[in-house]
Amino acid sequence: MRNAFFLLLFCTGLLPAQSVFDLLYEDAPARTVAVMITIPLDSIDAHTPNELPGTIAFTDTAGRDQHLGVEVSLRGKFRRTRCSTPPLKLNFSKKELAGMGLVKHDKYKLVNGCYADSTASDLLLKEYLAYRAYAILSPNAHFRVQLLELTYRDAAGNQPDRTEYAFLIEDPDEMADRFGGKELDDADGLEADRYDPAAEATHAFFQYLIGNADWSLALQRNVKIVERPDGKLTPVAYDFDFSGWVGAPYASPNRQSGQQSIYHRVYLGYHQNERVLRDVSQEFRSHRRELMRLIQDFELLNKRERNQLLRYVTLYYDSLAVMTANTGTLLYDQLRGETAAVIPPGAKPQHFRSPARR
Repeated sequence: MRNAFFLLLFCTGLLPAQSVFDLLYEDAPARTVAVMITIPLDSIDAHTPNELPGTIAFTDTAGRDQHLGVEVSLRGKFRRTRCSTPPLKLNFSKKELAGMGLVKHDKYKLVNGCYADSTASDLLLKEYLAYRAYAILSPNAHFRVQLLELTYRDAAGNQPDRTEYAFLIEDPDEMADRFGGKELDDADGLEADRYDPAAEATHAFFQYLIGNADWSLALQRNVKIVERPDGKLTPVAYDFDFSGWVGAPYASPNRQSGQQSIYHRVYLGYHQNERVLRDVSQEFRSHRRELMRLIQDFELLNKRERNQLLRYVTLYYDSLAVMTANTGTLLYDQLRGETAAVIPPGAKPQHFRSPARR
C-alpha cells in the first residue's frame, strides 16, 4: 500500500522522478545508511563468475522500509584477484523499479573493503572521500557516492552476518542524465578538441590533486565520457584506489606516464589555452577551505589519516600557488614539469604539445 501511494504521487507529478540511488543518498558526507544484502556468500567468496540472486533491504531517506530483489555479480580485474571480498555490481529489476515509480537506472557499483581489517576500512573511507572532494571541485560533472554500513547475510545461513563500510556509486547513465547529457560508450582515441576545454582541465586538475595517474582519455581507462547537447565532451573520473590520496599498499606508480611513486603528481591533461588553465586553477583555489573542511570534519577516518591527507593537499595548493605566481612560463609547461616529454600510452603527441616547446 505504501509503495502504491508513492507511485500515485509520482504519476500525478507531485513527487519528482527518483532512482533507487536517490532513496539512499545523503548530502552529508559522514552520514551512513544501514543496508543488508542477502546473497550466497560461499559463491561470492569462491569468486563465482555468474550473476547470483539476492535481496537488499534498507530504510530510505523518507523513513520507508525498502526490500528489493537484486542480481549480484563480481566486477573489476585487479581488486578481484587481490581482495578476499571482491568488488560487486548490483543489478536491480527494471520491472520492480518501475512498479515502485522509480526511474530505469538499475546498475550500481559497490565498493567494499579489500580485507576485513582497519587498514582496509581506512583505504575505503579515503577513496570515498576522494569522490566527495571531486563533487566539490567539479560540481558540473561527478559521480555521486553513498557511504553504507553494509551487512552481508548468507542466503544459505552457513555464515554469520558481518558488517563493514562500503559505498555505492551512481549509475553512469543516471550521472549523465543529471548533467543534461548522455554517456558516450565508444570514445576511444577521440581528438582533444572534442572535449570542452574547461571540463577536460577540471578533470585533469583533480587527478593531479589526488596524485592519480591510473587513467587515460585516449584508452578510456577509469573515466566516463558525457556528451552534451552541443556535442562537446566532459570526462568524469572514477576509481581512485591507485592514487596518492588513498595510498593503497597494493598500488604501483604508472611509470609509462613518468610517475615515480604513487605520491608523485604528474599532470596528464591535454594542452589547453593558458586562460583556461588559469581559470580552472583559480576555481580550485577558491575551494581550498571547503576541501580542507571536508577532510577535517570527516571523523569516521582517524585523525592520523586525516592529517596525512591535509598535508598532501596542502602541498598541492602550495605548489599551485608558486606556479600561478610565475607568469613568465605557461602554466601547462609548469604542470607537466619533468614529464613534459612523456606522452601517455595511447595518446597523440600533438595533444600534449605546448607552443612554448619545440
